[in-house]
Amino acid sequence: MPDEPVLVQGDVSKLHQVVANLLTNARTHTPAGTLITTSLSARGKDAVIEVTDTGPGIDAALVPTLFERFVRGDGSRSRASGSTGLGLAIVSGVVEAHGGRAEVESAPGRTVFRVILSRGDG
Repeated sequence: MPDEPVLVQGDVSKLHQVVANLLTNARTHTPAGTLITTSLSARGKDAVIEVTDTGPGIDAALVPTLFERFVRGDGSRSRASGSTGLGLAIVSGVVEAHGGRAEVESAPGRTVFRVILSRGDG
């Protein structure tokens, strides 16, 4: 965490939901023992939140559609035993409503979900 506050204009509960969804997603879709870390930084006029895990990574074919509704990484999952496929769509929608963007980078051993929001005059 930075020494100085990193502030953005936005709906506190919705932004909390973004971080909660990313953390839940990491916990749900990685094996036991996977290290999950979060970070917050100020990069120029942007606030950047990252949730990084050391899991197996995301299938490259899935990455382009990952933030769309009802996308699931494992076709065998059901709503009862896995995800609904809405968590990342909610992340994207909330972040976009705040004028930001959500990104993902993934390779075996390192996946990073990044949320970028304007700090205004930062």
